[in-house]
Amino acid sequence: MRLIKALFVGMTLLPFVAQSVAAQQITIGVSLPENTGVQNFVNGMYETFRDEVEANSEMTVNIVYGGALGAPNDRLAQMRRGLIQMSDAADGNFATVYNNIMLFNTPFLFSSEEAAWEVLDGAVGDAMADDILEKTGIRVLGWWESGGFKHFSSNKPIRTPEDLQGLKLRVLGPLATIPVEAAGASAAPIAFGELYTGLQTGVVDGQDNSVAVFNLVNLYEVQDYLSLTGHVYAFGPMGINAAFYDSLTDEQRAVIDAAADKGIAFNRENSRAAEEAAVTFAKEKGVEFVDLTADEIAQFRTVMQTPAVEWLRSEVDSPEMIDLVLEAAQATEN
Repeated sequence: MRLIKALFVGMTLLPFVAQSVAAQQITIGVSLPENTGVQNFVNGMYETFRDEVEANSEMTVNIVYGGALGAPNDRLAQMRRGLIQMSDAADGNFATVYNNIMLFNTPFLFSSEEAAWEVLDGAVGDAMADDILEKTGIRVLGWWESGGFKHFSSNKPIRTPEDLQGLKLRVLGPLATIPVEAAGASAAPIAFGELYTGLQTGVVDGQDNSVAVFNLVNLYEVQDYLSLTGHVYAFGPMGINAAFYDSLTDEQRAVIDAAADKGIAFNRENSRAAEEAAVTFAKEKGVEFVDLTADEIAQFRTVMQTPAVEWLRSEVDSPEMIDLVLEAAQATEN
């Protein structure tokens, strides 16, 4: 009888033991393979997070590399459902479930990486993070950089909006299409895998990506100029499943918060270094970089930002946030 009772008690406790064990492991799904030298500011961020968590707690962190858990949007869905705890979903992925995040993609919103960090780490970024938590069940631990700013490339220098007139540019989505069309260019949403051939054959005349991505697919072989327009800042929220996070002790949550801070710091430092190295590499390959003056940037902002903002006001769930984002970005320049 005692044996039966002991077995019953043991079986009753099994779910609680399982929950306790599960609470000790964090699974993170990422896109890039392990030990890749390319864009290590993403994998390295999560590896820094892992090392800090494991060094300061009994929790373990399992990073699943190479997109083995599916495409970014799939991994984002898994994170929301609690099948995994974290993923490297970036701004575009989050926009599929929380469209207010597109406000940070407003063209010519930020004048520098430091200005972007000031806004993202400040009151407006915190308000956005709180809203993401409420709407998606994902807690934002910080904001990471995905290669920095996007720039226009072509086979001629682009210094003013007039230089875009008549060009066919590979850009994706209305928030990218509307600004370039306002400048007189036409947008061609060709697949990323077809970009090199499209530029080589003249299907498109130019494109916009970070310098690192420009090099990643050898666009220096088919584009002569990179104009440093810096029109959109690429970023991602470092998110964690909120239900999982809330199930942890105060001490465990503190460890996760501190580890996230160190991971974000690693990311930003190494993203800046990666862009510097990417610029040097592209120059060695013969690409000519076009530095724009403040007046030239202002011309682009005047032409491109207004139609983009008008589109956002009709598309995002919280248009009242637009002015808050614009004001916060403007405050960084004062």
